[in-house]
Amino acid sequence: MFTACSRGERTRRAPAGANAPALGPRVEALEAADASPLPSSGLPVVDGATLLQKIRESGHRGVVVNAWASWCDPCREELPMLSRVAPQLAAVDVPLWLVSVDDPDGFGAARALLDSLHIELPAFAAAPPISAFKTALNPGWPGMIPVSFLFDSTGKLRYFWAGEVYEKELVPIVLGFAQGKHIDGVSNFGNAPGATQGPGHD
Repeated sequence: MFTACSRGERTRRAPAGANAPALGPRVEALEAADASPLPSSGLPVVDGATLLQKIRESGHRGVVVNAWASWCDPCREELPMLSRVAPQLAAVDVPLWLVSVDDPDGFGAARALLDSLHIELPAFAAAPPISAFKTALNPGWPGMIPVSFLFDSTGKLRYFWAGEVYEKELVPIVLGFAQGKHIDGVSNFGNAPGATQGPGHD
């Protein structure tokens, strides 16, 4: 199950260290996907391990990964900002990559949304089962989207934005990382009780 964070309904929690406990006691029922072929969407389909390997092989200082879905309103609101700040992050050798966590039959909608917004950032689709993808990126990811991750050149998670992120929250952390500052931690914005759930993830 994925839950979409809602702008204006999130509650900030204090940043925690990289070795902090999981973000909260959230129980999710995630079913493994069947073995049917994945639909073609123009988005390369990657599992979590493959995505981390791509980061390690990229040669970049780090990579910001944003997980989103085409049905998620806050994700759609956040994408233009991410596209706008991406050149600033790339200038310090920390590019921004997008990963759709739509169901496989929604990969085409994800590609169409990126095209409609004229977003040309590197983009992937998460291979099912989504539970394995989540565990690979961050075992403490409760299930909300959008979320963003800062990985270093070794594929180690250095920062996790658990919810929709604003430019003033994203850019200073990435620039601090690029300058060698100790930035490891979590910004957890939480979910309101009435946040919407994504179809097909129950």
